[in-house]
Amino acid sequence: MKSKVHWSLIGLFIIAALLVASCGPLGRQASLGAESTTTGAVTTITAISSVESSGTVKPQQSASVFWQTTGLVDSVNVKPGDIVSKGDTLMALDPSTAPQSVLQAQADLISAQNALEELLHPTALSIASAEKAVADAEEQLRQARRDLGYTQNPVGDSLYESVEDSQLALETAQANLQLAAVSSDAQAYEQAVANANVAFSSYQDLQAKWDAGDHSDPLARALEMARGAYQSALDAKMALELRINTDKANQAASVEDAQTAYDRAVANLNAALGGPDSLKVTLAQADMSLAEATLADAQDKLDKLTNGADPDDIQSAEVRVQLAQAALDTLILRAPFAGEALQVNYLPGDSVDQSLPAVVIANRAPLHVEASVDESEVSQIEVGDSASLTLDALPSLTLAGTVTSIDPIGEIVQGLVQYTVRVDIAENDPRVLIGMTANVSIVTDVQEGALAVPVDAVQVDDQGEYVNRVGTAGAAGGVERVPVVSGAIQEDVVVVSADLQPGDMVQIIAVQPATNTGGARFGGG
Repeated sequence: MKSKVHWSLIGLFIIAALLVASCGPLGRQASLGAESTTTGAVTTITAISSVESSGTVKPQQSASVFWQTTGLVDSVNVKPGDIVSKGDTLMALDPSTAPQSVLQAQADLISAQNALEELLHPTALSIASAEKAVADAEEQLRQARRDLGYTQNPVGDSLYESVEDSQLALETAQANLQLAAVSSDAQAYEQAVANANVAFSSYQDLQAKWDAGDHSDPLARALEMARGAYQSALDAKMALELRINTDKANQAASVEDAQTAYDRAVANLNAALGGPDSLKVTLAQADMSLAEATLADAQDKLDKLTNGADPDDIQSAEVRVQLAQAALDTLILRAPFAGEALQVNYLPGDSVDQSLPAVVIANRAPLHVEASVDESEVSQIEVGDSASLTLDALPSLTLAGTVTSIDPIGEIVQGLVQYTVRVDIAENDPRVLIGMTANVSIVTDVQEGALAVPVDAVQVDDQGEYVNRVGTAGAAGGVERVPVVSGAIQEDVVVVSADLQPGDMVQIIAVQPATNTGGARFGGG
């Protein structure tokens, strides 16, 4: 990759040098013919240096979106050329055709959301149940302590009091068990059963119409809504049923524990006259340790409900929600970013192929070109430099651009170290397509007021480059040799460094070929 170097001027200098060295002024005129001498003015121009390269047109961002599960496509909401926003639904699968694991995720999601909600915002019932569990555990601990005291000192009225207390506790637990059958949850459960039956009946009616051959879109949507409503009603019923059964089980356990305590108190009373039984003392001590641990656990659960759950428990619940949601999300394809749909490879009813991209999206704002620049030239380029671009496919179109990044890591290509320079196109043109070849000219320097002379005014001999300034007072024939150092060519002038002033006149020598009179011509034989 090279800067804009004008080899035509170098060639001109070489030819002139050869002529001067071999022939001198007279010999050159004799071999090449007469010279037509005119003059041109020394001017000032804006000299522009640039680095040339090429690359392909690329979008700001692009992605191929694939299905993460199998099934049949239910809806396609995008077509090639559509502009989409991040998160837009591109396609959706028919849930009934998805794998069982995805369908199970719906129930898992509801359960996980309920568990997370219970951790973050426990209900009054949960708190009340936890408070009761603490009270029960405290009672069990008091009983265990009394039992231990009785076994260690099996004498006195305390044995009779223990029997009476345990009998009262048993009667209380039995009353609580009976109340569980008429709780608010039990009444709500009856309504939930009725709701589930109504939802199921509605779902069966619609399913019957579907099975009868009515496969219209309205019926399909109604059927899906009915299926969801039935599932929601069924989940509500199951949640209440679980809560009621749990409460009943807890009450039954309390009755069983109270019965056990009562039986133990009676046995202790009967065995009191026999003195302390070492085995009973050991068992009573173990019961008290268990009661202490049970109380500590119940207090911990109540504390989490009233003062906030353990962060680890919340995080675990959130992960379960995220996993279930992620499984459900595989039924829907969403746009990963805002852009334009370039390819859409499915129609409703198609079977999913996970190796085939469903949609290809690109963000074309702005388009850019990544050009490779040799290490000898990349140091001339800076971020922010302006550039112009032309396209092989659209030769009449010129686009403006700006250098936005220079890759700091080079890549060896055919033995040369090259760096990737990104040029953003200022304005998108609908005719510019992704993948087109672009020729890039990056402006690296702009020199205002640079001296310039006509290209044909610069000559070269064994002393170097020079021009002949005309009209110089005191010079032989009014012509003065002025040494110059040439630079970049722009159109028909060349930038020079010399002791010249704008407006000076210099000779322009255009060599005219002579008629061949038998002598050898330059470059011929």
